[in-house]
Amino acid sequence: MTREPKELHFVKHLWREEEACRTNEGGAFGTIRFLKNVTGLWIFESCRTEWRSQGVDIDYSRVLRSLDVKRCSPGLIFPDDPRFFDPPSMLAAITEQLDETGQAAPVDAHGWTKLILDSLAFRYASVIRTIESLTGRCIKGIHIVGGGCQNDYLNHATANATSLPVCAGPVEATVIGNVLVQAIRAGRFKCLSEARNYVATNIQLKKFAACSSSSWEEAAHRYAAIEAQYAKSL
Repeated sequence: MTREPKELHFVKHLWREEEACRTNEGGAFGTIRFLKNVTGLWIFESCRTEWRSQGVDIDYSRVLRSLDVKRCSPGLIFPDDPRFFDPPSMLAAITEQLDETGQAAPVDAHGWTKLILDSLAFRYASVIRTIESLTGRCIKGIHIVGGGCQNDYLNHATANATSLPVCAGPVEATVIGNVLVQAIRAGRFKCLSEARNYVATNIQLKKFAACSSSSWEEAAHRYAAIEAQYAKSL
């Protein structure tokens, strides 16, 4: 079996990398991934748990379909605030941050959902810009994999916030990756690139294009001010 060259994505100025909380993660066959962990749907799922405990079991799909992706939420949060890691009450933790930034809490589950998802999209956009700055590379698109890629609203909101095209899928990315590693070892594929090409030609992805609007542009400025207030304390 041929050994492929390493995918080197190291950052030259390590002090800048540490300041930005990035790392270089080793992978199969000598690959190296430039990694940044960002809060995901944990915030929303925690809110759903609280709503269920209060006797409110929202229909996840119906709520997402009801959200208007052309208009951004009137309220936004900084998702990577440490208070959101494992609070006794996620709703109370979000309300606390909203109070600190002079914003009103949503009045229903639809409003809470939109606030959380739009905030996540803006956080992803911020991280993308930082990665571009650290690596000196221009990112031309975003590929979302795993269970979270089934959230069409968040995929579209991410495209809006980043002004980049988004591809979503496969859902079972971890399982596929594990199977490919075993298949390469078993001789089914000669190398990693061949295995990846096989997956790319046999899995259909969903694509989302950015939809620019004055609402998202205005919200981007609001989010930047909020992130600047909290990110410096990380």
